[in-house]
Amino acid sequence: MKSLKNWILLMIACVGMQTAFAQVRSPLSLNVDYSIAQPLGSLKDYTDKTSFRGWTAGLQYHLNDRLSVGLRSGYQEFFQKLPRAVYHIDGGEISAVQTRTLQVVPILATVQYQLAKPDAAVIPYVGLAAGAASMEYNKFYGEFSDKYNNWQFMASPEIGINIPFGKGSPLLFNASVQYTYSPYKMQEITSYNVVQANVGLRLHIN
Repeated sequence: MKSLKNWILLMIACVGMQTAFAQVRSPLSLNVDYSIAQPLGSLKDYTDKTSFRGWTAGLQYHLNDRLSVGLRSGYQEFFQKLPRAVYHIDGGEISAVQTRTLQVVPILATVQYQLAKPDAAVIPYVGLAAGAASMEYNKFYGEFSDKYNNWQFMASPEIGINIPFGKGSPLLFNASVQYTYSPYKMQEITSYNVVQANVGLRLHIN
């Protein structure tokens, strides 16, 4: 009986915390960000160009005024073109311009913790995402290509800020920086290491 009473009190407390958050803005939010990514390590050996071809989108649900859980996906493409040269492929040689790409589509579960109350003018947060990503490696030699596609584990810690457009506004400016790691291995690439900057909007949905 005492255990049941404790559970009831805990549930009431959780509902109370969620209600307090809902008084500022609704617990469910959608964010869409533009992403820029810098390759590191062996990925930089494959393509040393900063990627400006990226976006992320996610849903977050606030359990209380600090803690939220959700899902995130997106897209990032790394691209580099090398000058014409003679390359050795499949026991032969070919003279061609080599184009290298890596396309990444993650599906990640997320946890975020806000470091300020929801009615603050600036709301910093820390987060962690983990899941899997589709990694499509493609190396073109003119009209010929060397293509591989597989799924790999991915993890990504993050720090960021949300800035409301007015007190209690459901629309917030979002900016974050994240480090992303995957034990992805393909030819020159021995692991996937990226620092990524995101900027966009977060909307709390009624």
